[in-house]
Amino acid sequence: MPSLSRLWTEFLVLMATLGVAGLVLEPAATTISAEAGLSQTIVGVLLTAISTSIPELVTSVAAVRRGALTLAVAGIIGGNAFDTLFMAASDIAYRQGSLYHAMTLDSERWVALTLLMSAILIMGLIRRERYGVGRIGAESLAIMVLYGLGVVLMFAG
Repeated sequence: MPSLSRLWTEFLVLMATLGVAGLVLEPAATTISAEAGLSQTIVGVLLTAISTSIPELVTSVAAVRRGALTLAVAGIIGGNAFDTLFMAASDIAYRQGSLYHAMTLDSERWVALTLLMSAILIMGLIRRERYGVGRIGAESLAIMVLYGLGVVLMFAG
């Protein structure tokens, strides 16, 4: 078992590596959007959001497999709460007024969809269904279906 100081060091190095990856990811995403003719919302919601969330997904699944269920749930909830701060930080960086007023209709739809999915998540945490469809919570199924519908609507509209 590695020492606590080694684990902290590895954690900080990996965290810094992810930060640098984010700096490299943004120009690539902007170029993909322009060159592929995809809206920045599509690239942001699908490519950027998914790629930056993969470390959280892997960490959560690994925690569940190790039986650290509270760590997995707390990581997911904490990650979402922390991600919300990104909007405030981005708003500070946006020098032409409020970033909230610069959002596109597609982005506003994703905010609404995210709120709905978060409400379902909270409902699942309160209700705590033991088994649902396919041995997963009905809330998880509903969240996956809503996300899929959001993606379909984004390309359709």
